Amino acid sequence: MSQKANFFKLGLFVILALGLGAAFLIIFGAGQFFKKELLVETCFNESVQGLSIGSEVKYKGIQIGSVKSITSAAGTYKTKSDYVLVIIALQEDISLGQTGDSAEEKVKNAIDDGLVIRLSFKGLTGVGYLETDYAPKNPGDDLVISWTPDNIYIPSQRSSMKQFGDSMTQILDSLAAMNVGKITRDIETLLKTLDAKANDFDVNNISILAASLLQELKETNQKINKAIETDKINSVLEDAKASFSELRGIVETSRAPLGSAITDFQKAAGSTKNMAQTLETTLSPKIDSLSVNLDKLVENLSAASGLVEHMVWLNSDRVKLIMENLETTSENLKQMSKDIKQYPGRLIFEKPPEKAGTKENNQ
Repeated sequence: MSQKANFFKLGLFVILALGLGAAFLIIFGAGQFFKKELLVETCFNESVQGLSIGSEVKYKGIQIGSVKSITSAAGTYKTKSDYVLVIIALQEDISLGQTGDSAEEKVKNAIDDGLVIRLSFKGLTGVGYLETDYAPKNPGDDLVISWTPDNIYIPSQRSSMKQFGDSMTQILDSLAAMNVGKITRDIETLLKTLDAKANDFDVNNISILAASLLQELKETNQKINKAIETDKINSVLEDAKASFSELRGIVETSRAPLGSAITDFQKAAGSTKNMAQTLETTLSPKIDSLSVNLDKLVENLSAASGLVEHMVWLNSDRVKLIMENLETTSENLKQMSKDIKQYPGRLIFEKPPEKAGTKENNQ
């Protein structure tokens, strides 16, 4: 009886433990079972060592999903390809800095704006994860996709380690392509040529010429010092100093008169300006009045000219007769003037006086 009770208790404990475990899984894992996710995929043309199923997928350090599967594109799509196919499960509430009604629309907008995905590693541990970001396309990153992806395809970009390795490979290939032996021989030839040129130099002659040049420079320097120390140079310097002092005195003496002259000139300019303004103010009305009077005078002269012309036209016959009389009178006056010149006594006597010879003959 006691043994049966122990079995019953043991079975009850196991059942309770299983029930509590199931309840724990349901309570804390229900969210994961009912959580929606968006599947996308990408391909890498490099080793993905360190990446595993469940690895994090981040956007600027923020986790946005996880790796769902890692396989080959050839096995999945039955095509010839050496690319590694990685399927990613993204969170339903993903943003990627985009706007849209659904996660699928946001991801497509991000891809259009240049979203790429690359393989990264956490420090020195070798644990890999996928990092997404916006970046321009680099040469060699475009992969040829000859099949139609089942999910949204995000372009990939070479990892930093891959880019570094490719760069080192190019450098090593360039070094290998260099003809080191020929470069060494060229350097040896250059050194021999420089050695031969150095041996051709006449070092002794160059030393003698250099010493002679230094001696000449020393003598020239001594001559200059002697010339500077002579009394004439000192006298010239003293004269120059005195001249500058006199010039400074002249400038100081002329400063006040020049300032006064400038002040007087400014006052004269101001007076002239005031005079011009006064004349303009005073004469402007008079000039306007004179202009009006001149206009009236011209109108009156024009009217008088018209009146005279009209009078001449009406009395043309009388004017003609007057002109004829004036001509006749002018002729008479002309004749009279001639007679008076010949016989001045005619102004007193009626007849001209007789000649002297004629009077004596009559007696």
